[in-house]
Amino acid sequence: MLNPKLKVAFIGGGNMAKSILSGLIEHGHSPNHIMVCTPTASNRVEIEKTFRVHVDQSNKKAISFADVIILAVKPHMVVPVCEALREEFLRNNEQNILMSIAAGINTEEIRLASGNSRVICAMPNLPAAIGKGLTGLYADKKVAKKDINQINDLMSAVGETIWIDNPSQMPSIVAAAGSSPAYFYLFMEAMEKSAIAQGLPADQAHEAVMQSALGAVSLAKQKGTSFNQLRRQVTSPNGTTEQGIKSFIQRDIEGIVGEAMEKVANRCRELEQNNNSK
Repeated sequence: MLNPKLKVAFIGGGNMAKSILSGLIEHGHSPNHIMVCTPTASNRVEIEKTFRVHVDQSNKKAISFADVIILAVKPHMVVPVCEALREEFLRNNEQNILMSIAAGINTEEIRLASGNSRVICAMPNLPAAIGKGLTGLYADKKVAKKDINQINDLMSAVGETIWIDNPSQMPSIVAAAGSSPAYFYLFMEAMEKSAIAQGLPADQAHEAVMQSALGAVSLAKQKGTSFNQLRRQVTSPNGTTEQGIKSFIQRDIEGIVGEAMEKVANRCRELEQNNNSK
């Protein structure tokens, strides 16, 4: 259960930070116990107005404010940000748990840059904004069980959590969860455009695709049946659905999806290699 008194600070105020922030507040976390540190004045104004949380220009304020600091900056900025705050972290005697949500960054890099051994890497996805996210997590070997439990409670407030045993698995989490909402939106967008091209009004095409996607996912979640079995339940021999499925299979949809996910995972590995070489 999420500790209502847990103080959380975000360093960075981009889309993913706002998604997690929105999900936390939506599920009862007090805005008074949240801070967002971001250098852009307009972003601070927007965040303060929208979420009623504390905002500040200085990242140092996060250290004195928070129990948990979420590093929500671009991957290439994580190490420099940690290095700039290293003295503050050490002065604070490792009172903060650090959680990075940047792809291609590992716990060792953050531990060395910050001097803090309480480091966790996470890969959340956009549906965290409505409490329907999936976050893959990996804890540095020096992180205490109580810290892991605290982070698990925090991220469980915005969706499901998966803890991996090996950091080498994180690129697969990025491919299967972190990036995957965009795949679904791309597919739904293509379906919507096709329905409109066939003569369906735009609003009806949008609703037909959206509600069908929601229903399909809800049914899969409720039944616990494999995707393959559910697909076959919809696909009657010589029926209409079979024609669409055949078209996808003829164009090697498994190969297309597999290649796309592999490219995501490889890019994640490239980012990690680039960061390690600096």
